[in-house]
Parts: sequence; C-alpha cells; structure tokens
Amino acid sequence: MNDLASADANIQSVMLEVISEGISGGVFVYDKNDLIVFASQQLLTLLPVPKSFLAPGTRLRDFLGAVYDGGGRFLTDASGPRRMLSREDWVAEQIATLWKERAESQERRGTDRWVSFTKRRLSSGYGVCVVRDISEHKKREEQWRADMERVQITEEVLDNLPFPITVKDSNMTFVAVNKMAARFLDLPPEAILGLKGSDIHSPQVEQRLDRINRGVLDLGEPEQMTELVTRPDGSQVVMIANKYRIGKPGRYYLVTAMEDITALVAVEDGEQVTPRMSRGGLIATSLVRHEHDVPVNVEVVPDTGGFSHRKVLIASSDPRTSAEALEILADLGFDTSSVSGEEELELFLQLAREAGITVDLVVVDTLADKHCLEIVGRHGIAALAIDGFRVKRELAAGVIRQFNQPVAAETAGEKDWRIASRAGESAGIDILVAEDNEVNQIVFSQILEGLGYRYAIAADGEEAVRLWREQSPRLILMDITLPKLSGFEASVRIRDMETIDNSIPIIGVLPQAFNHDRDQCFASGMNEVILKPISPEALETVFQTFLGVPAKQVYA
Repeated sequence: MNDLASADANIQSVMLEVISEGISGGVFVYDKNDLIVFASQQLLTLLPVPKSFLAPGTRLRDFLGAVYDGGGRFLTDASGPRRMLSREDWVAEQIATLWKERAESQERRGTDRWVSFTKRRLSSGYGVCVVRDISEHKKREEQWRADMERVQITEEVLDNLPFPITVKDSNMTFVAVNKMAARFLDLPPEAILGLKGSDIHSPQVEQRLDRINRGVLDLGEPEQMTELVTRPDGSQVVMIANKYRIGKPGRYYLVTAMEDITALVAVEDGEQVTPRMSRGGLIATSLVRHEHDVPVNVEVVPDTGGFSHRKVLIASSDPRTSAEALEILADLGFDTSSVSGEEELELFLQLAREAGITVDLVVVDTLADKHCLEIVGRHGIAALAIDGFRVKRELAAGVIRQFNQPVAAETAGEKDWRIASRAGESAGIDILVAEDNEVNQIVFSQILEGLGYRYAIAADGEEAVRLWREQSPRLILMDITLPKLSGFEASVRIRDMETIDNSIPIIGVLPQAFNHDRDQCFASGMNEVILKPISPEALETVFQTFLGVPAKQVYA
C-alpha cells in the first residue's frame, strides 16, 4: 500500500511539473496546516530560494521568509501604490492572502523584474499559488503609458501652436488638425476629420493642391508654397505653406504647416507683393561658431560663363514647372523657351530646324506625355528627363552636368544607354534595372549615372533573368509590371536558380502602395519595396542599406 501511495504521489508530482511547464510559471500547493505539499522546480528561476525550501513538509512561513530574503521588498496590487514592508509584515500579509478564496498580487523584485502571484483556496482545504514572471508585460505597460503621455503632450503643443497644422493619410483624408487649422478653415475639427480636400475646397483649388500633395507624399521632398488666400469669411491673408512627409513606407502621412505672413507684406493693387520690413528693422543675431569648431565644406560651382549661347527648351504641361525651370536656366545664362505638349514640341523643333536654329538640350518633364522623349530622339537632340517636382532641386545640376560631359560620337537618338559601365573596368555591373517603360528607363539611367553606378536595364522579365546570369549585378531594381515574365515571376525564378551564398538583394518597384502588391513582393523573394516616381534620395537609401556604401564612395 505504501508503494502504491508513493507511486501516486510521484505521478501527481510529475503531472504538476508538466502543468507548471505548460503555463510557463511556478506552482506550489499547500495544505490547511500551512505546510507545502508540492513545489515545482520552476520556482527556483522565479524566486531565488534554496532548493531545500521546496521540499514537501516545509512551513509556508519559512518558505515565504526565504522568498523575502531573496529579494522580495515591494508589494503592489491593482488598486494600491507600491509599499515597502518589513520581513515579518510581508510574510504575515502573504499568508493572509493565501487563505483567501481568490487573491492576486504583483511584486517588484530588483529594478526591472516583476512577478505575479495568483492564489486559490480550494473547498478541500488545499491551496494553490501560481507564480509568473510578468516583467515584459510591465515594460510594455510602462512604455504604453509613456507613449500616451507623449501623445497627450504633443496634441496639447500642436493645439496651442499659433499657426494651422493639418495631417492627411496616403488617401488624402484628414486624420488630424489643430485648433488653429479648424479656425482657419472656419469648421469645427469633427467636421474636418475623415474628409478629403475635395469636400472642403473648390474643384480648381483641390486639383492644384492634390498634385502638389501627392508629389510630396510620393517623393518625400518638402514643398513650400506662398499664396494669397481668401478665407471663408471673405478676408484675404498671405500664407506660407510648408508640406512634409512623415512615417514609414506603406504608412506615410502628409503634414501641412501654414504661417500667416500678412503682417510682413503689403499687396499692392491686388498683384504686387512687397515686404513691409526692411533689413534695418531686423535684430542681427549670429549663431556662427568658430572656424575650428565646425568643419567647412566648400562646394565647387562649375563655371557657367559659357552657357549664354546655349539653347534649352522646356517641355512640360504644368505652367508652374515651366516657369520655375525657365527662371532657373535664365539665371544660369541659358537662352530658353518652353512648350506645353508633344504637338507644340514637334512644331517648335521643325521650325527651329527650318530657321537654322540649333536646340542644344530639351528638358522633358517626366509627368508630361512620354512621346515627347521620342520626338526629341527623332530630331537627334540631347534630352534630360526630370520629374517636375524636383525641378528646384535638381535642374541646375542636371543641365550643367549635361553640358560639361564629353561629347559622344553618337547622337542622342543612337546612344545605347541600356548597359553602361566605365571604360577599363572589370566585367559585371552594380545595379540591374528591370523596367519596360521608356521614360522610366531614362530616369533610372540618369540617376544611376549621376550616382556613379554601373548598371544594365532589362525591358522584360526574361531579359532581367538573363542579365542577372550574365552580368552578376550586386542589386536588382525590379518593376512588378513587366512583359513576358512579371517582376514577381522573375524574382521567383532568380531565387530558384541562385544559391544561398550568392543571394542578391531584389527591390520591388511599385507604382502604388497597395498592400497586396507589397505582400506578393515579399512572397516572391524580394527584400524591400520602393514606390514610383523614383528619386535619387530613395535609391541612395536603398543602396546604403543593401550595398553598405554611399554612392559617392563606390569608385573612390
């Protein structure tokens, strides 16, 4: 009989140990005489007590005293603050809770460790206590509380700023406005949130703003606008609107911060805007540090003195882009003109040829009709494709670089830029671009040449796989909408043929941020995704991440 009882006790102990493992916590069972009947080995990792105190027959008072000596100092519960207790008080309070039908408590042990005690007294007189480590839960709870405090502080700061701020999501829906923005739009915040700009602005205004907003959201480049705004109450104000993109890929937001500068300018006859403040009215403050404190980077500006006889034509359907480009090129000394579409472009170039006038360069807005590049190519004229949103930042450097580079033997229409590498360099390329759109091919080639990378361009998925085998690129930029093989299929084929040792980074290039496209990119073996239109900054970030070296150091 004693052997059977011993066997039953062993089975029960094994089952309790299994349960303890299953719940990722320690368990101890005690009887109505306050003696330990069973204590699992998991308790040794949760409560630093000597193993001898887990033996059956140990008094609860002695066991709890050992727990206290191992670091138990502070007792908390869901409703009360943290309290520091003496050894006797702590042990007495613990025993009292062990006799309750149900009890919960949490204890902080050390600086960053928390333990929970869940206690149950059964009708048989036996009690069970489950001990768990809840440190991670507590850390998340504290982080959540800190985040909420930061959010509340941020909201309070934004609401009390003296200028309007709005935030839109990728669908151009208002998700946040401060009090000044609501006052500026003459609507309560709840009447703005969830709406689009088209629900508030006139169609003409929204059409203009939508293009600018989407450009900032897609490219990530800030935009500043100065406007004379007629408010809903009929008053006019001069505003500077600064637009920024924040967030992460797939979850970008557009922030617009507006500043009223009406008091600083005067509008004459409804047209001319002049400043009301002279330099003499400004307080001079210098924040320049000593020369030895901050290194000075001297930028060498190319000589533009020889550009006065060069003729540059702007092809853009956006009057604002054309005006900005003409102003920039005029400052550089170029002889400039502009056309708004392919028909005007064809006519202009024909008349120029008949009149014996040489057009040296045509700058084509990539948002214009793609046939413009084809027309320029037929006339044998050099072309520079540039996104209208980046005119201010990149046009001058791009045009100067175009005129300063050596004259090639072939014409613009004959030049083969689909595989470009520097003379005398070893075989192989840095970047393989899989892109079927001719305009995008030219944009990629100009950016990669400007960054100093050797590259190849594949016009379909099958060619991308072939060039990957032949050219051994270091990275692939993969458009997902390719003929013959889609970008997904080409990526899967490359992954099937390569080995683990020669795994290549493949970056999916998406026209829009649809979640199902992103998921399919990763499912087909791609490492990351970027959105069109492509900017040099976006590519530099990708190359820095996956190639581990800035573009300017590739051939240093």
